[in-house]
Amino acid sequence: MYMSVNDLFNTLKLDRKRKPIAKNIVTKALKEVDKIKKIPYKTKDWDFHWGENPYKQYSLIVDLPHIEITDLKPYKTNIKDNVVFYDEKKIKKEGLKYIDKSCVITHKGEILIVYITAEFDPAIKKATERLVPLGEAMEKYYPVKASTFYSAFKITAKTEEEKKQANITNQALKKKPRYYGKNWMDGQIKYFQGVHNGLSGTMISYQPRKPDAFKDEQFLYDLIYSYCSLYELEKRYAPAVARWRLELAKEAGKVPAIPGVPLERHPATGCGASLDFASAIHNDSGMNGLTETIFWNTPDKNHKQLFVSPQLKCVFDLTKHNCIILQPPKIPHGTVNSGNHNGYGYVNITKQNLVAKTDLNKEWYKKWSSYLSTKAEKDFDE
Repeated sequence: MYMSVNDLFNTLKLDRKRKPIAKNIVTKALKEVDKIKKIPYKTKDWDFHWGENPYKQYSLIVDLPHIEITDLKPYKTNIKDNVVFYDEKKIKKEGLKYIDKSCVITHKGEILIVYITAEFDPAIKKATERLVPLGEAMEKYYPVKASTFYSAFKITAKTEEEKKQANITNQALKKKPRYYGKNWMDGQIKYFQGVHNGLSGTMISYQPRKPDAFKDEQFLYDLIYSYCSLYELEKRYAPAVARWRLELAKEAGKVPAIPGVPLERHPATGCGASLDFASAIHNDSGMNGLTETIFWNTPDKNHKQLFVSPQLKCVFDLTKHNCIILQPPKIPHGTVNSGNHNGYGYVNITKQNLVAKTDLNKEWYKKWSSYLSTKAEKDFDE
């Protein structure tokens, strides 16, 4: 038996609830974000496109060195059943090319990756200036996601033999973590929740966070500043991606991932963060035509941080400068395990199941809108 959205909403624990951040904090943070717009950079109208993104014009407007791949071969490894980590030995063996200068890589007019360093555009240095204190606060307020995060693939099995094989695969994957380091998430998530008395249903709620976080004004400022700056950089470099991300959110009636922040300033469904991150080769779960837009701060001295794209035969160096990568989700990628390097990474994500125009999503967002505007205050009173 399924519960109504209203009943499911009432089962939410306090650590999943939010209230809008105070207007003075939002205003202060966004005023600082707006300074990014005033930093000059060289533009160019490229005749490229982001896969299935419907907005072809202004797909990329920053003037970057261009690399065209003429022969893009499929990535042969089954990344669902195999845990593949790259190290420098494997990189050398496969002849992957190191890239430490800003560039855009394309194939037949489609953008495969955009890599820009703070050396190339000082706006990145400005946008990333609060990453370290934000990461320290996230470690304090958010639960760390399990190392089996990338192992939770849904395997469709119909026959008894398929179910048996699926179980064997899942058990094997659990023994091989898909990433190392720490990983946190904020924003919204959609999941199936079992509740008391056999009642259950599909939930849309915020990621867990300690309620005490709402009393930490510096953390709230850093949260707004950093993730809105990331979206501002997306608008700066790839307006087509930024525009579609916003349109999808509006069409779905989505409430903000950061309550109190206008959807126009941050329309992603989720905000990810990581420390000392290293991941096996994987595809992201975002929508084709969008990107999972990521920026990093540099690691500690004498440490390396590398982003691997084996299908493109490239390794992008995250070591020398704070940088940003715009990466379509369908391109296999990972990061090299380089130890406790103290490098933080941050990502804006738009989950397809949260921007789908369905009756269920509409009902959930209507409920959240009502809660955020009328009821949130009392749940955080001391």
